[in-house]
Amino acid sequence: MPSHAHVLAIVMVFVLPSFAWAQATGWSPEASVGAGRAHVFRWEDQTYGNPANVGGGFGIAHSSGWAIEVHGDRTFGLEPLPAPCGSVNVTCVGVARYGPTAISVASLNARYHFGGRRLELYLLGGLGILLSRSLHSITYVQGPIAVMTESQSSDHGFGPELGGGLRLPLARGWSLNGELRWLDAPWLSRQNLAATRVSAKLTYAVPRSP
Repeated sequence: MPSHAHVLAIVMVFVLPSFAWAQATGWSPEASVGAGRAHVFRWEDQTYGNPANVGGGFGIAHSSGWAIEVHGDRTFGLEPLPAPCGSVNVTCVGVARYGPTAISVASLNARYHFGGRRLELYLLGGLGILLSRSLHSITYVQGPIAVMTESQSSDHGFGPELGGGLRLPLARGWSLNGELRWLDAPWLSRQNLAATRVSAKLTYAVPRSP
């Protein structure tokens, strides 16, 4: 098994030439990290709280205002809903919940930055995948007793991601972003989840060569 040093060396062999090519053609590599809140929901008026969300991404930005990015984030502490018994004329025992407990999002987007003296507005759009872990309620009826239990499953879905934000330049190459992202991921999904994320991000873009 290769060591961490070998893996790092392999990554650098591929990454450094790509950075040099990007700068030579007017593109500038960038990286960002951020944290905020996520609102996870189904369109059937079912929501699962507004817990903490962390994420980051890598991309290349062009002097014309266009950028391409790969972004990912993760949401913790979602709130599954209590499951009703669902059976009549029986006594229900046990507790069960249904809904997601955690989600992860990965997306590929194009961004466009509008010029601004101080604050810079940008819009983004692309495709994303939403990976989730969810609880499901199961009810077993045994005569006059209905026993409720829960199980866990994993799911994935695809769909469009849209968003935008404001970028505030700080020091050379550094900026602070306020950002909103929305992903609807019903394609190939059993859970049909969507997620809205609001975050503050710190971004570093490699200064372009003169």
